[in-house]
Amino acid sequence: MDFSASLESQDLEQIRVATSSDFGSKALRQPEAISDLKLLRFPKGEVRVISIEAIDEVTKMATVEIGEEDDAKAVDYKLTLNRETGRWVVDDVILSQDDTTGREIRRSVTDQMDLLLSCRELLKDWESAPRSVKLQHCTEELHEHLAKLPPNWFKRLSEDAVGSGRRSTFRPEARLNGDHAVVVAPHQDGSLFVEYRKELNNWKVQNIAIEPKGKGDTGVRSLMTLAKTLNSSAGFLTSFAAGDVELLAESASPGFYKQSLLNADLDSIRLPVEMMIADEYDAKQHKDRTELLLEANGTTYMLTVRTVDLVNEDGSPRAAEPRVDEVTIFEANGSDVKKISAMLLSNSVVDLYVEALRTRNLQQIRSMSSNDFNERVWKLEASKHFKIMPYPHIDAGDPEVLSTVFRGDITEITIAQGETPMTFILRLGEGWMTVDDVIMPAHNRPVSLKANLELMLPIHAFASGVNRGDVEEASKYSDSGLDQMIWRQLNYVPDFSKQMVRPLMSEVMRITPNQSWIVVHTSDGTISSEIKMVRRGERYVVHDVSMINEASPTKQFAFLQTARQMIAAGQLLPKGATKAPVIQASRSVQAQNRPTPQQAAPYTGIPESRYEQSQPVMEQEFIQSPEPPITHQEGNRHSSFEPISRDLYAR
Repeated sequence: MDFSASLESQDLEQIRVATSSDFGSKALRQPEAISDLKLLRFPKGEVRVISIEAIDEVTKMATVEIGEEDDAKAVDYKLTLNRETGRWVVDDVILSQDDTTGREIRRSVTDQMDLLLSCRELLKDWESAPRSVKLQHCTEELHEHLAKLPPNWFKRLSEDAVGSGRRSTFRPEARLNGDHAVVVAPHQDGSLFVEYRKELNNWKVQNIAIEPKGKGDTGVRSLMTLAKTLNSSAGFLTSFAAGDVELLAESASPGFYKQSLLNADLDSIRLPVEMMIADEYDAKQHKDRTELLLEANGTTYMLTVRTVDLVNEDGSPRAAEPRVDEVTIFEANGSDVKKISAMLLSNSVVDLYVEALRTRNLQQIRSMSSNDFNERVWKLEASKHFKIMPYPHIDAGDPEVLSTVFRGDITEITIAQGETPMTFILRLGEGWMTVDDVIMPAHNRPVSLKANLELMLPIHAFASGVNRGDVEEASKYSDSGLDQMIWRQLNYVPDFSKQMVRPLMSEVMRITPNQSWIVVHTSDGTISSEIKMVRRGERYVVHDVSMINEASPTKQFAFLQTARQMIAAGQLLPKGATKAPVIQASRSVQAQNRPTPQQAAPYTGIPESRYEQSQPVMEQEFIQSPEPPITHQEGNRHSSFEPISRDLYAR
């Protein structure tokens, strides 16, 4: 046949003579058509006509075999009558081919050639043709999204999609499935995948993706998604610059909008939007987000865009869309990092947290604290004692912001609350700003509110248990030695131990670290205490308590040692015991010569210890300072602790 002979000789003009005008307009419209025909792997060899069937007066279907008899391939030709010449010419060829699974499929040469040539034209036009010509290659949906893009953004997008520079080879692979098809072609950055869809009998680009060569490269995962992302970003920037909160709801993610933008003062942050949109962009598409980098005035702005599920006003689901989820500002060559959510949220969070601390609103504090702050302090059972603690003292009034430092997800805001400076350490996570710690001025103790409270709260819980005679509560906040040697043996709280309650709940004078424990020094103005704290698991517990009469420092006792020796001497009996154990005579005589702790006055008359005649060794102070140690003034000799608080413990 003329067509097969012309194809073997690669004579494009003779092929045109042997084919219909419709075949020529679709399959032979480019000079490169002869090269693309080779890609379809036509069988070669002797042609034998097997059958010819007339469909109508001007159409016939001919089945031929090409090649050696043992390896012949069947090919169907659709023939049409050329009324001008009176000759039958080829209108289409149906080839049998194997797909990737080895299954035989039949494909139209006209469709395949039309698709391959459309891909050639796409690559050529998108390299240099005007924007209007480029958009003619696209489906209505893709055309709509691309037409909205700022000029330089469209230019960059088209360059990224098809690459730049001439291609040494063009060996595409076409995969057809009805009105949908994919063409895979070489790309300078990897492999180019062009998704086509038929519209009005023409192949139109529905999407483009680039599979990068290296594993670390991001490539263009989806041209359609990237175009939507760019439009969402442009809409966000213009709405932000105009201060239009309602329009921001259409381009920002729901979480970013509700938590950071809805009630924010947008004028407090100035973005050079015109410069950001006028210049080109750099985009990195990841599986869960797209990072859009924009430059203006030596500053880099990164918009993080995520595809989020949305709902209509009636609650019904709608198609997911890319929405701006965060804006990060990199200044000073990236050394200064700011997040807009942190900039907008931080002041509001500080105001609310200050008020929650001042009013002892534990529910509000927990909801606004970081996981670490909650785990170490606010979620502990002992945190209920914060409601009656005098620490920290916070003046009423509105805070005055002194300075703000942004460090990516961490923001440090220093305020003046009355006469007290406070630095809030804020952490940004999951679209919400939480307080991780509060730094406050302190002498001879940690400046961290977190570090202070995780020591003080167990002390107050321990004192509460002692005050109420609740041996289980006291045991819960005691170290194993104190628990096993005192509480488990007695199974009750001895009366003399209640002398410790007021000093334990009084003002903390200093906190001193040691290799084995941390000593918390407190004082009610008359009696001071030294509480040895040790960490057990995730919390601190009381190891021992020493009480000292400030007027007569030699009058002191260590609770653990005193209680142990009183148990051994029979002065403290386990619950239910009716008879004192036999003790050594020398110890009995010694006990007769000295008053028992029960006989001593509760606070001012702590007797000299029968077991410790010397003053306790004071550990090295935690914070070294040239200033003299804090001393009690004459007018402040007594603690603010009042017995009425026992009613709170009872409740």
